[in-house]
Amino acid sequence: MDKRKTSYSTREQAARAEVDIAQQRYRDLAEGIDHGIVWEADESFRFCMVSRRAEQMLGYSIEQWCQEPGFWINHVYPDDRGRVLAVFKKALTGEDQACDHRFITADGRVVWFHTGVHASRMEDQIVYRGLSVEITYLKEVEEKLKQKTEEAEEANRTKSHFLSIASHEIRNGLNAIIGYAHLLADGTMPQEKRAEMYKHILRCAHDLNDLVNRILDVEKIETGRMQLQANISEVFLPEILRQILEDLRFIWIEKGLTVEFHDDLTAPSIRSDPGKLRQIFTNLIVNAIKFTEKGAISVQILHHSQAKEISVQIQDTGIGIPEEDLPHLFKPFYQSGGVVAPVGTGLGLSIVKKLVDLLKGRIEVKRQQGTGSIFTVTLPYDAC
Repeated sequence: MDKRKTSYSTREQAARAEVDIAQQRYRDLAEGIDHGIVWEADESFRFCMVSRRAEQMLGYSIEQWCQEPGFWINHVYPDDRGRVLAVFKKALTGEDQACDHRFITADGRVVWFHTGVHASRMEDQIVYRGLSVEITYLKEVEEKLKQKTEEAEEANRTKSHFLSIASHEIRNGLNAIIGYAHLLADGTMPQEKRAEMYKHILRCAHDLNDLVNRILDVEKIETGRMQLQANISEVFLPEILRQILEDLRFIWIEKGLTVEFHDDLTAPSIRSDPGKLRQIFTNLIVNAIKFTEKGAISVQILHHSQAKEISVQIQDTGIGIPEEDLPHLFKPFYQSGGVVAPVGTGLGLSIVKKLVDLLKGRIEVKRQQGTGSIFTVTLPYDAC
């Protein structure tokens, strides 16, 4: 036997054995990656090798991956296909590429992958090899962090806006008090004028006190230092509403507004918290007066006997509320963009919402931009 042929055959067998060992190591490595898929495809994206992990992660068989025409690109999320194909094309320049993209699973879920791509030429054919690692959880965390960041930024902007408005109101109130005090100190003012100025000073002081109390209440509620509790007793809503309107009479008369009260004689007494009801409806009626320059304000009771509920509807002819503001109206410090000048602090409605929730009721608002707004508070017969 020719020794040279024997030597060549031995070397060939050894080389093949090394190739077999390398291929086995490659397969073992590919199958051992828990959250990723090792793959190999030709230039038409037909897969010739896919690790078994693909079946477990996505629900498609290896046969589908390797035999179904256009399988892979057809299951890449439609909005991501162009970007992913561009990455593969760029890999042909000789530089490895990577991208994040979505993939549609066999059961219709959409999952995220980070895919790394290496392109090479073998015997005038293009071969793509890569690793696709699932990153769905990371994308969800990233989205939540992004949302939290946006919420924090929005909260900072809103609070900064609130501080500018609150300082504006405080400064105006103090300037009015100081101005009236100087006029009273002059001593030459007629008695009837002095009485009117005392009223103005008292009203400004009440407004400032109310502003400070609202700021403190919201801060305590938001930080959990105020535990809202309802003191339930029998309440007759018409009586409370009439008293509130009487207490606020001097405000709406001074603005030249008309206020109408419509009772529902079928409405019974309910079990609720009279103090918190007074706070809710005083706030809503004051807002209606504040944002109405002319026209009328209507307060109406509606009895829903079958649902065992009573609604109080407060309608004004003010500036109205833009559509885009409605979802944010009950958030602390929020002010409607429909307000032309800085009026109010945006605290009242957030407190109203918390109180209505406490009393197991609900509050709704309908926009009538340019012709006013309608706030409706619906309360159960029994808030226990």
